Amino acid sequence: MLELIVVILGLLYLVLIMLEIRVGWIFGTVGSALFVASNIQQHLYMDCLLNSYYVVMGIYGWWVWGKKDNVDVTPVTRISKRLLTILLAFSLLLILIFGTLLGHYTNNSLPYLDAGVTILSFLATWMAARKYIENWILWLVADPLAVVLYSVKYYPAERWWLYPALFLVYSVMAAYGYFIWKKDLKHDA
Repeated sequence: MLELIVVILGLLYLVLIMLEIRVGWIFGTVGSALFVASNIQQHLYMDCLLNSYYVVMGIYGWWVWGKKDNVDVTPVTRISKRLLTILLAFSLLLILIFGTLLGHYTNNSLPYLDAGVTILSFLATWMAARKYIENWILWLVADPLAVVLYSVKYYPAERWWLYPALFLVYSVMAAYGYFIWKKDLKHDA
């Protein structure tokens, strides 16, 4: 039942964020808090860390997406190429470090994949909170990787298909989110 609730809250979160509706951050925060328990059971330590981060980012996103006099405080924009390059290089370094640490010090059977999904999701979530349109492109990388991760880690659990299916839907919705946000793109950074 926990997995089903997490999936429903995750879908509500993504639809509302795509539509730039602030309350989506609340659904994401609650769903992520519930997902932490499931992550611990499956030995997905990086995912536990990731979903703990999502709880904090949900609060941050709610705050950043606040409204002043019914006007969006944060418009959809592009991230600068320089900043994106720095963030991606730093992310790659973190993936290598955390993948190595997980491989040596835990029982995680997919340490680099777990680290990759986690670090890319960290970055994409921060970019979504800042309303950088490129967040959707990062999700188009992270979500399919999550499909693989959850397919391997949760199989043959009773409802093993819920999380891989959720991230498959997220992948499709990320492409759609990009096109929705592109219409609201205010200016290039």
